[in-house]
Order: sequence, then C-alpha cells, then structure tokens
Amino acid sequence: MGDVILKKFTIIICASLICIGSVAGSSADKVEYDKFFNEISQVRVGILDQDISNIANPFIAAPAPVSVNSANASSPIFKLSAILENKVKINDTWLSKGSAIDGLVVIAIKQNSVILGNENRAIELFLREKNENSIITIN
Repeated sequence: MGDVILKKFTIIICASLICIGSVAGSSADKVEYDKFFNEISQVRVGILDQDISNIANPFIAAPAPVSVNSANASSPIFKLSAILENKVKINDTWLSKGSAIDGLVVIAIKQNSVILGNENRAIELFLREKNENSIITIN
C-alpha cells in the first residue's frame, strides 16, 4: 500500500515540475508571440485597383510583334482557308478579331472574306470559289 501512495506522490511531483517548467519557458515564448502578432497586425497596403486594371491578361496571347519589311522585301502571302463564326484560318493558323499575323491585324470578319490591316495598309482576303467538281456526301 505504501508503494502505491509513493508512486502517486511521485507522479504528482513530476507533473507539477513539468507544469512549472512549461510556465517558466512560456514567458520567453510569450514575448516572441507578442512581437509576431504586433508585426502581422500592422495595416498592409496591397496593389491599387488602377494598377490591377493596367495588368495584361495572362490568359490571352499577346499579339505578334509587328515586323517592318524593307523596301525590297516581298509582302507575305496570305491564304484564307476557313471562316467559322468569329474565327478565321489564315496560313493554317486560327485567328480572331484583333489577332495579328505578319504585322497585320484582323480588323473585320465577314461572311466570305476577312480584312487585315495596319496603319499603312489594309487588304481583304476572300475564300476561294467552290469547285463545281467537288461533291461532299455525309454518310
């Protein structure tokens, strides 16, 4: 019976020492925590709405750089292959209004043509005429 009382007394003493040790160590931690909380409680200023509106959309491809052709260089050849709603396929590249190709921007998309241009010139590309010998069948 005396051993049980001694074990209980030993456990109580050890638990008391652990509690006292944690309380003594917490004063240094408390100072650290107070310093940390004071730092993060300061009012922070983020980015301004005006700056956000000036940021380019990262999900839209930037227009191709305008190439300056020399006087003796030949103009690029454009082949309009398809028009599908608000997209056009020129030289095997799908473009939409405002997209650029070889220094020209897609200005307008019509039913059978597309207008490309820049500040120096504008050209209209037409879909080729249908071939009367072509027959399309759907099975």
